[in-house]
Amino acid sequence: MTSTKFTITQATRIVDKGRTTLNRHIKEGLLSVEKNDQGHKIVDASELLRVYGPDLDFDLADGNKTKTRRSESQDDSGNAAVKELNEKLIDQYKAQVETLKDALDKAQEGQNRVTLLLEKQTKDGSDWESSLATMTEKIANQTKQQLDEMNRRHQSEMNKLKSALHAERSKSFWKRLFG
Repeated sequence: MTSTKFTITQATRIVDKGRTTLNRHIKEGLLSVEKNDQGHKIVDASELLRVYGPDLDFDLADGNKTKTRRSESQDDSGNAAVKELNEKLIDQYKAQVETLKDALDKAQEGQNRVTLLLEKQTKDGSDWESSLATMTEKIANQTKQQLDEMNRRHQSEMNKLKSALHAERSKSFWKRLFG
């Protein structure tokens, strides 16, 4: 196997499926393809392995070799290339899984930070509310004290005016007139 990209005709030989089946899989989105410089559809070997499994014979791509049943123990260069490609894909997938695990861990850590900030803000918010309530109570008490002081002064002034009025009324007519 010298190439990892195959035409649709070569892919039909490799997977041992008809052209219409492959075109249907492409149309349904099961099999991804690219277009080469001439505009022809080409399929990557990794895509064929992903969709149709590891039991593919890439030596059939050139059309020189006919499909024959091979025994399980027979290991030719095609199988070695497939195994090598499988190992590369597995290594790539493992690296991607590790990258995704790291990203997930970072996202979880960020979520934990946000949760802590929200909890702190909630606690701080309740402290703020309680201090606001305390301030309101303090202002109400001060206002009540000022009102009480004003009432006391007013009552004192009223008493003075009443006593002055009473003193004025108790004077005789001539004293009031001439002073």
